[in-house]
Amino acid sequence: MEFMNVAIPILHNQIAPCFEAAKQFEIHSIKNKRIVSSKKIKCVASEGFMRVRLLRLYEVQTIICNGIKNFYKDQLLAMGVSVIPNINQQISAALDLYLHGELNKYEVTQDSSETDQIVSHDDLVSWADELFRNNGYSVSLSSEEDTYLIDLIAKMNCPVCGKQIKIAVCCGAQIYKAEQEIKEFHHNTKTQFNARVYVYLMNPKLEKSCKDYGIEYLSPENKIKNLDKSCSSLIPILQRPIEGHEKAFNLAV
Repeated sequence: MEFMNVAIPILHNQIAPCFEAAKQFEIHSIKNKRIVSSKKIKCVASEGFMRVRLLRLYEVQTIICNGIKNFYKDQLLAMGVSVIPNINQQISAALDLYLHGELNKYEVTQDSSETDQIVSHDDLVSWADELFRNNGYSVSLSSEEDTYLIDLIAKMNCPVCGKQIKIAVCCGAQIYKAEQEIKEFHHNTKTQFNARVYVYLMNPKLEKSCKDYGIEYLSPENKIKNLDKSCSSLIPILQRPIEGHEKAFNLAV
C-alpha cells in the first residue's frame, strides 16, 4: 500500500471550525492504516483558495474537516482530494476513527444554501490571477484610482499579429450589486482595453448581462467542471472575438 497524506485543519487540539479560515494544518502520512509521520504547516493567508493550493503542494489525498464552503469543497474534489466534512471531534479521536474506517458514517450532509455559495473577493482575484498566469499572460494589479473596478490587468502578445492584447479583469463580490458593478465596469473600460473579463460564481443572469455589454464571463465553477475547453481561439481563456484580432479566433476578416 502506498503512502496517503491526510490533512486536518486544527485549532488547539480540535478540528478547526472553518476550513477557509484555519491558520494551521496537520498532515499525517499513513501506510497500512498506521501513521508513519506527521507535521504541522501554517497558513496565514486571508483566503481559502490559498489553503487549497497549499494542500495540493503537500500532495494531500484526503482532508478531514468541520465546516467548509461548497466552493472550496468542489475545488478539492476536482483535484482528486477526498473531503470528509462536519467532523468536530478532537484530532486524535477523528484520526482513530479514520484509521479504523469508521469516520465516514459520521459525515452529515450539508444543506446547500445561497450563503454557503458566497466566495470572498480575495479568492476570486487569486483564482483569476493564477488562471491567466498559467495560460501565458503577464498579470499585474491595477493601481489607478479612476479604474477602481479593475482588479487585474492581463497582457499577451497576439500569436497572429504580434501586437499586445490588454485585458481588464474585474472580480465580483465587491461592495455593490453585481449588475451595477458590471455596468460601471463596462463604462470605465470600454475604450482603454482590447477585452474585458468579469469573474464570479455561476449566475445565468449576470452572464447575460456581461454578454449584453460585450464582457467575457468566467467562473471558477465552470473551470472546475471543464466547461471552457470547447473554444478554438488561439488566445487562451478568451472566447469572444477581439476587434482587430479576428484571425486569432479563426474568423475571416
